[in-house]
This record gives sequence, structure tokens and C-alpha cells, in this order.
Amino acid sequence: MSSFCVPPTQLWLEVSPEMQNQAWQQSQSYLSADGRWNAFLNQVCASSFLPWLQTEYAPEATIDNQVGNWEYVNGAAISLDTKRLILIPDKNLETSDFHVPQEWIDIPQWAGDYYLAVQVNPDGEWLRIWGYTTHEQLKTQGKYDAQTRSYYLDSQQMVEDLTVLWVVHQLNPQEQTQTAILPLPNLSATQTENLWQRLKSPTITQPRLELPFEIWGALLTSQKPAPLNLRHWLQNIVTESWQTIETILGTQPDFAFSFRQVSDTNEQLIQRIKVIELPDNNLPVFLMLSLAAETDGRVSIRIQLFPSDRNFYLPRNIKLALIAASGEVVQSVQAREADNSIQLKRFRCPENTRFTIQVSLDEFVFTEECVG
Repeated sequence: MSSFCVPPTQLWLEVSPEMQNQAWQQSQSYLSADGRWNAFLNQVCASSFLPWLQTEYAPEATIDNQVGNWEYVNGAAISLDTKRLILIPDKNLETSDFHVPQEWIDIPQWAGDYYLAVQVNPDGEWLRIWGYTTHEQLKTQGKYDAQTRSYYLDSQQMVEDLTVLWVVHQLNPQEQTQTAILPLPNLSATQTENLWQRLKSPTITQPRLELPFEIWGALLTSQKPAPLNLRHWLQNIVTESWQTIETILGTQPDFAFSFRQVSDTNEQLIQRIKVIELPDNNLPVFLMLSLAAETDGRVSIRIQLFPSDRNFYLPRNIKLALIAASGEVVQSVQAREADNSIQLKRFRCPENTRFTIQVSLDEFVFTEECVG
């Protein structure tokens, strides 16, 4: 398809090979296939449309930072003085109706004023905006699909000519574009962390459909737990969930002593423990990290897993894994019938390198995102 096949009322933009390659490279940091595809489509869409918008109509326009949510939800937001534009890209060549994820409609902090339907060539070589509508129209005239949690509007109900949007915006900046949105509940920090841990289970393929929408929407707008910065430990800054061996095992001095496995007596190790509660009446386990600063600026890291009671073994088949930011499993070890500990091979981590520690047992999955 080329620009001469597009109706003159629709906007058509070419995407350069450089922009395509950059968007594809940036998308590879997402863990799921859906996340990588969402990221690619939205990067191509936003990177092409924003410069055109700034040149033609709104130099002050900026893209909102929704990058982290592309793992779960398709769409990108652009701020335009007092209004918000929501771009919903799709590679589907069928444009009989316009689908918008519910998050962009019913989360107060996400909702926009105008919603633009963007068709992206499957190879990312071009895109066209084939229509737009408003939040109010989607809520009052659109149909809601509970199975996919999306609103959809027939293409015949949309405005095809994008210039109409700018004319209306200039002549009537107070135009009513939004309708009322119900508030979402507030989640505590503990609830937020527990819910994110639950949604990381490999058995959950669509996290956005796993929880009631009110809880899911509140979770997206809550502060997602920041990665554990291990270099803070070198400055004696430790989060409450990671404790010293003495704090966890103060009443069991012999057990605490057995944890101090130092390979080099001259090495200054920092050791911290996190208690992980397991399901199905299993005893908790202790995840232990040992750190040491290297002379070249890296940190040396050792990761171990222990039963919380020295008289018991680890659950058979419990796994400990190190996962790179790309999603690749770098190391993995699994407990056998009578293991009282398992550990990953010690590794050295350059500054600002991200990785994830994963503990799994059957369908239970615990993860800790870290930065070295």
C-alpha cells in the first residue's frame, strides 16, 4: 500500500528503516511476545506521529511515559496542552470497527480526550490514521466486550478527517470530550507487591484479564515496586523485606552460623535474607544474597536458597533461577530429594545491570527484580 491508495482525508506517514530497527531493538527488553509486539507497534506509531504533530499543529506536544505498561496494554498517550490524544495502533488491515482497551477508558489517570485509530503496516513500513473519536462517544455509543475488556465503535461513527479535530480544538477548546469515570480503590504497598508477584506466574498468560478490572486498574496506577538496588547495600541502605542473618535467626545462633559460608577470609561479604512463604503447607524458605565489592567496580553476587528449619529439607523440585533483562534464563538449579540448600554459581555484575531472581515450585512463582 502507498500514499495514493489512502483517502485524501486520512493521514499517511512513512516509517524509515532506521526507525523500524530502533523500535524493534527497544522492544526486545519486554518479556512476553505480546509485550514485544505492543512495544514495537507503539514505538513506531509514536515516533512517527509525534514529529508530524509538533511540526504541523502543536510544537508543545509530548508523549506520556507509558512505556512500562506495553507489557500488558496496547496504546500510547500524547499530551496536547489541556487535552490528551490516545493512539491505538493495530496491524490488522480490517478497519470496520475501532477497539480500545478498557484501561484507556476507565482508569481516570489514563483516560484521554481524543482516540486515534492507527493502522500500522505489518512490516512497520508505514502507518495511517483512519479515524478518531472521543472518550465520551466511546463510553456512550461504543459497545463493551467483557471477554476482551475493550470498547469498540463502528467505523461509520468515527470522524475520518483528522483536520476536523484540530479545527474543533482551536475553535472550541472547551468542547466536552470526556464523560464521568468511576474512581478506583486504593491499594496498599503490600497488596501491590503481592498482586504483582501473583501475576508473574507462568500459568498466567494475560495478566490484564486475571483480576477484577477495578483491582487491575488500581494496580496499574499504584507505584510498582522498584528493582532492588544491590549497591545500596554497600552503603548500608537495606529495605525492610531483606534482613540480616542475626535478625532472622537471632534465636538460632547455631543455624545462623551455618549460613556464614565465606570462601575467602579476606573478602568483606554483605549477606541478607528474605523469607519466602510457600503454598500448600510447605515451610517458608530463606533466599540469601551475598555481595562483595570488586576493585573493578563490579559486585560479586552469590544466591542461595535454604529451608527455614534446619531439621527439614527443601521441597523437592523447588527451583532457583537467574534471569537476564531479556528474559533469558542464565542459570537454574533444582532441589533433589534431600537437599538442605541449593545455590547458583557466583557471578560478577557490572553497575546498572538488571536481572531477576526467580524461585518456583509447581505453579508458585516468586521473583525479585534487581539492579547491580
